[in-house]
Amino acid sequence: MKNVLLILLFTFSMLLQSQEVTPKQVNELKQKIEYSINKERVKWLDSLTTVVWRKKGYNFDSLAIETIKYSLEQDTADVAAYHVVNRMYYYSGSKGDLNTSKEIFEDFKNNHILKVKKPRRIANFYKAGGLLYYNIDEYAKSLKYYETALRAAVKTTDSQAIGEIYMGKGMVYYNQGMLMESSQNLQKSIPYFKTSGGINAIINVKNIMTSLYSENGFYSEAQKERDEALALAEQEKHYLFLSQIYFNYSVELQKRGMLQERIKYIDLALKNVEQSRYKIYYKPIYLAGAVIAWAELNNVLNAKEYMDALEKEPRKNAPGETTAFYKEAKMRFAFANKNYKLALKYGKEYYQYKKEIGQFDGLENANQFLAKVYTALGNDKKANQHLLKYQEIKDSITGLKKAQGLSYYQTLYETEKRDAKINSQQNKIALLDVQNKIKTQWLIFGSLGLLLLFSFFITLRSRNFAKKEQLLQQQFTRDLLQEQEKERKRVSKELHDGIGQNLLLIKNSLTLNPKKTPKLVDKTLDDIRAISRNLHPVQLEKFGLTKALENVITEINEFSTIFFSEEIDNIDNFFPKEKEIYLYRIVQECINNIIKHSKATAAQIKIKKEEKKVTITIQDNGIGFNFEKNQLKLKAFGLKSLQERVEFLKGKIKFNAQENQGTVITIISYKE
Repeated sequence: MKNVLLILLFTFSMLLQSQEVTPKQVNELKQKIEYSINKERVKWLDSLTTVVWRKKGYNFDSLAIETIKYSLEQDTADVAAYHVVNRMYYYSGSKGDLNTSKEIFEDFKNNHILKVKKPRRIANFYKAGGLLYYNIDEYAKSLKYYETALRAAVKTTDSQAIGEIYMGKGMVYYNQGMLMESSQNLQKSIPYFKTSGGINAIINVKNIMTSLYSENGFYSEAQKERDEALALAEQEKHYLFLSQIYFNYSVELQKRGMLQERIKYIDLALKNVEQSRYKIYYKPIYLAGAVIAWAELNNVLNAKEYMDALEKEPRKNAPGETTAFYKEAKMRFAFANKNYKLALKYGKEYYQYKKEIGQFDGLENANQFLAKVYTALGNDKKANQHLLKYQEIKDSITGLKKAQGLSYYQTLYETEKRDAKINSQQNKIALLDVQNKIKTQWLIFGSLGLLLLFSFFITLRSRNFAKKEQLLQQQFTRDLLQEQEKERKRVSKELHDGIGQNLLLIKNSLTLNPKKTPKLVDKTLDDIRAISRNLHPVQLEKFGLTKALENVITEINEFSTIFFSEEIDNIDNFFPKEKEIYLYRIVQECINNIIKHSKATAAQIKIKKEEKKVTITIQDNGIGFNFEKNQLKLKAFGLKSLQERVEFLKGKIKFNAQENQGTVITIISYKE
């Protein structure tokens, strides 16, 4: 689907009009940087890096690296986060280097994001991560980072960022073939863009909606959105968006079998992208589209002209959809030249790529092409195999589109039916209001007396009801406290009579009869396990360990001012069922300690599964404590219980804490 939806969200941040800067201003800022230190120097580095962003001749990247490094040294991670995002956009957009952008994101996420305090900076960082992973076709990660960004963004007043996050989610859902989810998120973005005045964003949403409707056969709806997007883009002289709109339309025409007509719009796309500073990313795709179009028309001469131009592009093999277009251009060009063996080689590469990223319409295209190649080579058996696969995928996609179309029109019909019903009811109400106006004037005084009398009885009844409700609440509270106390006594009795007695017997047996000690220890452990099972959380059994941990963090985020993020591998069935509760309690206890004692603004829980061990890292940016001076804290019930649970999982625990530098708890548990 991405060959239709040729849009990259980094254009929003890249296309914002930047402030003009003179050499004199730059020199003044450099002097201030030279003669300042600490946070004052951070301020001037931040100013200089911001004003030279996207300006030629100022070596932005080196300056940004210096600013990020010094900001982190001075404990101003929010400044660093801002310029990390700009570096990501610099490499993704201007340089077209998605791999370097990914390295920048992963490094800051793994080492520094917990130091960032402002929700706006956290939201923009994860939004950039969502876009990055969308562009390299890793949709699950993209959606995960967009969700993380949204949780932070809703704590701000940044309408533009919230709109971009919803739009990004819409694009991810679109490329996963989820029409309704995509449409819903895209529609959610528009009010936020209108609030922020983001014309470029509105153009982009309409462009995406055009592709969404077009891909599912709603051509009249697509044309309406396309016309509105073109009008806005022409008004703004936005050449990049104009090129995208024209190229997307050419792809729609190809799917509708209008092969000759599509050439005009590919040429318009190439003409407009030449006037855009981002042609380094888009031009190879448009050239590949031209090669494919002319090759499908068997015009080898024109196809060769565009193929020669494509081969000169440095980014023709860039990660993501660019390389898919390049592979398809080569296989179509080879077939048009009747070089069927070479066409087969490129066709297989294209098929494998589409299979790896799970793009079904790409696999449909690849199987149809391979069937043609094998037919040309005289291998009817192979041709029939791919033809059957092509028909199978086509039928599946067609059925899905029909179901999506039915769902869309049904939703549309129900909405219109509901609106019509509301309008009808409103008209009837207005008519009744007119008819009853005179009657109301006659009845109002009589009704007033009745109303006063009625109010008296209602007030009296309400007081009685409130009193009864209060008594019921008090009784409920007493019953609840009694049940809690009963449960505490039960657990206390089991600990005293069972565990306490067993421990005393173990102590005596060590002196009198050591051979009995192992049996007594085993009995004690059985008693402990029995108590543990009685206190087992329900969601652990219902959802499994991984989902239970994720739910704990999600619930905490809803009610805590601390921003918790998580990266949890699937660890279901890694531990024996009876021991999963210990890991659950370990994470729960650490989170409670962060909330109660850390005074942190952000925390992160990472659980990484390897073949024979699980590593848990729980980190916050709170006040920390001097570990050497506070060894007695380890004897507190919470930390002591934590150590005991870790030991029971045959694991190790390490505390790393410094005053005013946060706390890191690392737990390693090995598989039995």
